[in-house]
Amino acid sequence: MAKLAPGCIRRWRGPLTALILGLAAAPTLAWASLPAPSPPFFFAPDPTWMLAGLAGAFWLGLQEGQDLEQLWRIIQISRNKLKAIFDAIGDPICSLTSQLRVESVNLALARRAGRHPRELVGLTGNQLLALTKVPERLHPEVIDLALQVFASNLPRQRLFEIPGEDGPLFFDVILTPVPGEDGAASLVIFQVRDVTALKRMEQTIREYSQSLEEMVARRTADLMTAQEELRRDRRLLAEANAELRRLETLRHDLTNMVVHDMKGPLAEVMGNLEMLGREPLSPPQREALDLATMGADDLLRMIMNLLDIDRLEEGRLSVRPRPTAIAALAQGVLDRFQTMLRLKEMGVEIAAEASLRLDLDPDLMRRVLQNLLTNALNHTPEGGRIVLGARPAGDEMGGGGLIWVADNGRGIPEHLQGRIFQKFVQGHPAPGPRTSTGLGLTFCKMAVEAHGGRIWFESSGDRGTTFYIWLPESDPERWDKI
Repeated sequence: MAKLAPGCIRRWRGPLTALILGLAAAPTLAWASLPAPSPPFFFAPDPTWMLAGLAGAFWLGLQEGQDLEQLWRIIQISRNKLKAIFDAIGDPICSLTSQLRVESVNLALARRAGRHPRELVGLTGNQLLALTKVPERLHPEVIDLALQVFASNLPRQRLFEIPGEDGPLFFDVILTPVPGEDGAASLVIFQVRDVTALKRMEQTIREYSQSLEEMVARRTADLMTAQEELRRDRRLLAEANAELRRLETLRHDLTNMVVHDMKGPLAEVMGNLEMLGREPLSPPQREALDLATMGADDLLRMIMNLLDIDRLEEGRLSVRPRPTAIAALAQGVLDRFQTMLRLKEMGVEIAAEASLRLDLDPDLMRRVLQNLLTNALNHTPEGGRIVLGARPAGDEMGGGGLIWVADNGRGIPEHLQGRIFQKFVQGHPAPGPRTSTGLGLTFCKMAVEAHGGRIWFESSGDRGTTFYIWLPESDPERWDKI
């Protein structure tokens, strides 16, 4: 391509310099709105970009002496970059002239309007708003806001809210002035966004947050109330516990005092009864003496139950085991009840294997059997039958020995079976003054467990009750620790 003459260069330098400087100050969006030419070149009705391109190319040709074709390619690449950036913006954007006509649009706005960008250039603001599905009732306010930007040369942003069928609709409008050569706004960059979904989500979050705060406040108040109630209950429990301890201490002291005070006179009674037993007596006198002796024994057993339960609870009761024949122990217990058995016409059978021997404290176990036999006598009608048995325990129980006392009297009521070994619980409570301490079975359980064994029962209303005692085999190490 031919080079330009030096005279031509001098003649065109001044005018082209002014043209290029003026075009450099023109809005960038004007460049982005121009259609991309393709061979053969398309000239838009507004030749601004073409003049700028020609002037720039000519100026560069004047300065550098480059080919006009090469310079044109550089200008086209720069223009395409700016247009790509403009079209890459996801929000609908356009520029408005001071006559409120569309000067340029990006692809997002064209898609929203459903038109080619060229069809939108030159439309009025109201026409553009209608095509972009902005509610008609907002058009006057948006146009007025654009006029304010042109007048003040300051950016504006406003959130519009209008009623809708499914709730309020929200539109965010942003207007930014583009200053011209004189500093006044020559164009306004117009951006509108439908933010209904976002605002509804924000409203939902605010409502949920408020509801959550109210719930937290209620829960906090409930927790504070509960905490105050717990503090009050703890204080009341501490006071009640202190009172129970005081009463327990008083009970313990009174029990010890009464028991020790009773043991002395009771010992005198039992001693005198024993002396009377050495005298020649008639059968009725002997029977009366036996009953008196049995009553004294029962009273002594009750006193010893009270003392030994306290000792067992405090860990002060010593278990002194030694090899003991269970059959002989059972026979000795039964001999004390012969008079009572004869008066009530009851039959008692001892079904204990003569060879069975277990390591146990005979005094404690004798009193355990006395308590169980007393219960059987008290709850079995005249003519009833009682069995006191013992045998070696099988391997399924871990060896040792099994002792039982069975009767065919009234069974233990079902509602009391879970509490029968507790203190002061009686199997058949009756109206009127109590004739039993309700400590016999409590003592039995504690004494058996002190031997390392266990006690349980089976009871029904028509078959009576059977108490079982399982005692382990001899374990010298365990006895050394007691």
